[in-house]
This record gives sequence, C-alpha cells and structure tokens, in this order.
Amino acid sequence: MLKKLMAIMLVFMFAVSVPIVASAYSDTLPGWVTGNTDSLIYIKRPESHWASTSDKTYTISAVGAEGTYVAVYKYDASSDTYYLVKGATQIGASGLYSVVVDLTDDSNVFCVYAWNDWATQPVQISINKIKKSTVDKLKGITVTIRNFF
Repeated sequence: MLKKLMAIMLVFMFAVSVPIVASAYSDTLPGWVTGNTDSLIYIKRPESHWASTSDKTYTISAVGAEGTYVAVYKYDASSDTYYLVKGATQIGASGLYSVVVDLTDDSNVFCVYAWNDWATQPVQISINKIKKSTVDKLKGITVTIRNFF
C-alpha cells in the first residue's frame, strides 16, 4: 500500500512539474518579453550583448545553473515577435551553454531565453553582420601619429 501511494505521489509530482517547464517554451515570444530574474544565465559571448562580424554564423555562449533550460529566438520587427531558431537545451553539470546561430544581411537581434521551474530570463543580443568588403577596407587603413598632425 505504501509503495502504491509513493508511486501515485511520484506520478503526480512529475505531472505537475512538466507543464511548468513546458509552459515557458513556445515557438514565439512577444517583442516585449520580460522575465522575473537576471541570474539564471550569464552571457559570455558576445561580451557586451552586441557584436559585429563578417561571418555567416555566430556562436553565442553562456554559463548557468545545471538544469536551466535555454532556447534562442530571432526578432522580426515587422510583427514585433521573436521566432524560435534553436530549441530548448538543458544546461548540464558543466554549467556551459553554447549555440551557433545563422546570420542574415538584415537585422540579427536574438533573445536567449532561459527558464527553470520558478524563474524566466530573456537576454537580448544584437549581432551586426558587416560585409566582407567593408572589413577589407578597414584592414587597409593605416593609422599613424603623422595622420593626426
């Protein structure tokens, strides 16, 4: 009898906890998405939540508590909505999270969305994709002390 009661309690606890996690995960988020904490994950790359690159992809990395879920969304200004680009991943024992996102020539604003059973945290990241020709032009500029006098 005790075993049956324990089994029923275990099933109930699992059934109650799964919808909490699942409810934080969807295919879209509103452009004004908010959270209730800023301590689930810490973005390591890019360092200042924005970056520029001429590459077609960019690696976003973060650290967070084991068990925290993370998904990545891309912003669409025309609908003021974030659309899912990288599905939910649970942070493991190492505490590390890394994901590669594809960049387009237009706006590349992402929301790295983290959650667990009691908290949510959206982090906005903007990645500016510059043309390879612009990078080549910048590399060709030489700045010396003579340029200033």
